[in-house]
Amino acid sequence: MILKNKKANKMVSVYWFAILFIVAAAIVYMVLSFYGKPYDIREVEAHALTNKIAGCLSEAGVLNERIFKEGVLNEDFKENFIEECKLIFEVEDAYGWREQGQYYVEVGFYDFSTKAQIGSIIKQGNLNLVSSCGVETDIEEERIAKCVEREFYSLDDEGKVHLIKILSIVRKIEKNIKV
Repeated sequence: MILKNKKANKMVSVYWFAILFIVAAAIVYMVLSFYGKPYDIREVEAHALTNKIAGCLSEAGVLNERIFKEGVLNEDFKENFIEECKLIFEVEDAYGWREQGQYYVEVGFYDFSTKAQIGSIIKQGNLNLVSSCGVETDIEEERIAKCVEREFYSLDDEGKVHLIKILSIVRKIEKNIKV
């Protein structure tokens, strides 16, 4: 009778260690698959940049009074756009991209009724990133910058409706993508 219990105990302990090994291997696999790659937050960062610019240009549906002077785009606002909207385009220089930049922003103002452009388009950042927009489906998506376009309507002081188009591009490939 005692021999049967020893054999049973040996059988149970073998299965017990096998189950423990399988559970441990599954946990290690899940942890490695979850933490193995860095998060690619470029698109989220581009959306946040777009929302920050939209908040700077228009609050509660009314355009910032510094944008237009007598119905014309204020050149002073255009030249100091990054300072006016409190944007920071500087990044760490770990990958040698400080000179060229990791961000690009384009803002256009249009008359609602005629769809005519009002003034020139505000362009800030690395202009070379624009070429990566529109090709995201053609080539490997992780190797190019993320582009976010947004349009919204806003009123000026005189009650005229304006269409505002914002294009935000974030590169930061080296930091977000494992090559």
